Parts: sequence; C-alpha cells; structure tokens
Amino acid sequence: MKTLLVGYKASMIDARALAALGDVTCHVLDIYDRHAIEKAHHLRAVCSAHLPAGDWDLVRFRTGPKLASGELSLDLLQECKRLKDAGARFELDYAGREAGRNDLLAKVFGKGARERSFAAAYQASVPGVAPLSLVSVPGCFCHRRTDEGGLALAETVAKALRETEGEQPLKFLDMGCGNGIVGFLAAAAARPRRLELVMVDSHSRAVEAAEMNSRALGIEAEIILADNGTPRRMDGTFDIFAGNPPYYSEYRIAGLFCETAQRALKPGGHAYFVCKNAAGLEPVVAEYFPEIEILRRRGYAILHARAAAARNMV
Repeated sequence: MKTLLVGYKASMIDARALAALGDVTCHVLDIYDRHAIEKAHHLRAVCSAHLPAGDWDLVRFRTGPKLASGELSLDLLQECKRLKDAGARFELDYAGREAGRNDLLAKVFGKGARERSFAAAYQASVPGVAPLSLVSVPGCFCHRRTDEGGLALAETVAKALRETEGEQPLKFLDMGCGNGIVGFLAAAAARPRRLELVMVDSHSRAVEAAEMNSRALGIEAEIILADNGTPRRMDGTFDIFAGNPPYYSEYRIAGLFCETAQRALKPGGHAYFVCKNAAGLEPVVAEYFPEIEILRRRGYAILHARAAAARNMV
C-alpha cells in the first residue's frame, strides 16, 4: 500500500502505526519539517507547494483550526479531493470539533461545491515609487495583506538605497522573503540602478509566490528554498542583507538569520533586521555585528548593522 501523509509534522507521526500504512511518503510545505521527519522517522518526505501526483492507495490529511488557516486547509483539501477522484482512499484527520470537520468537508466534497483559487493580489509601495501588485497564496506569511513589518523594512532599505551613490549593480539578499515584498520594492526603488536579487525562504508556498511575482513584475531574482540560509558559494558576495525573522524558539531562528548575514555580506556590507521590539533581537544581532543602529518605522524597530572590515558600499 502506498500512503501519502499530508499536513503532519514529525511530532504528529505515530511510529508504532507506520507499519500498517505501508510505503509512506510525507508531504510538507516547509523544508524544516521535511528534514525533521527524515531525521526522526527515516521516512520519505517531499517539500513542495502542491501535493505530489502518484498512484496513492491512501491519502490522509491532518489539519484543524490550530494547525492551519482556513484557506490553507481548504486549498490542500481540494488537492486531496483530486487524488481521491483519481482513485485514492481519503481520510481526514481533523484536530477540532466535529462541526468544524463537517463544515470543511462540505465546502469541498458537498453537493454543488466548486474548486476555488485562494490566491490574492494586493498593492504595496514605498515613497517615490509606483505601487507594485503582489500575489500571495495560502501558507504565505500575511496572506491577503501587506505585512507592516516587511513594509517598514522595505521603506528603510529603499531610503538607504536612494541615499547611496554609484551605478554598479548591488547584490541584495532577502531572507525569509515570503512573497518577495521587501526585495521587489527595494529593486523598484533602486532604479535605474540594478539590484541582483537573491531570495530565501523555508516555505514552499512563499517560494512559489515569490516566483510568481518575479515573473509578473519582470524583476529577475534567484529564489531558493532552504532552512539553513544561502549556499556557501555565496559567502562574502552580498552588499545588502534584509531579514524579517520569526522570534519564537528563543530567537534561534533569528540567530540563523544573523549568522547568514555575517557570512553572506561583503566587508562593509549592510544588514537590516526588522522586529516589533528591539530589546529581544538586539543582543542576538550583537553576537554577530558589534555596531548596531536602531531606526524606527511604522511602529517597528529596524536594526541596521554593518559587516566588519568596512569599506564603501559603492
């Protein structure tokens, strides 16, 4: 039997029950979860924005109000239905009330239910630049709306770019890029100067949205799915780093952002981190960058640091 598990994290998988599921493949949206499942259970795990096609005998989907947004649950359930229609047996492993489970199933499997797209477009801009139309999809951070922290970061970086001189292209790393709001707005603000954009995110849906926006806007970018920063071949090649890191896990992920910025930047390169309150993030950044300037924008703190052995950025 070939089984596809959808929506499961490593901690949700019952190792004792695996034998009854036959040949198991786990689908995840975040590559961190793929690595965690492979390490904990030695299972095949696929990280992609959409469910993998295949001759599945069983598709089991784990979701619930505390596990995924309503739109993401519906979007993935629609994909499960396609696999069911292709011949797979389907099971919904719902972590929530029975009424919620029934309502979710009715929206996709009920009489008259139609498949929908949950992608959304909105506009975002920085001062002096025409608004950009950006697409997001379920699973993206701040789906359907502008992330105010990301916008504060984009505005700060755009202002710094306008104040620099020179015509040579600058290499720009947008880590935790989401749908690309910071990098694309920075590239628009830098014109006619060119930014060589590299975008990194651990979530496959964020990478998909960033790729869609790159094509639609005509702004070239190298977009990487990774949970460990940039490849080592890129060390010491960037002029600017921008990051909007999550702050759970006692700032361990924020530490990864800082470590990546330190090794990715050229000597004298500039790093910008955004957070709601600088008190928690500043000590983490200070482990990697000795001098930090704190800027304020839209109720957020932007921590601006510069790589060691400084020389002119342009």
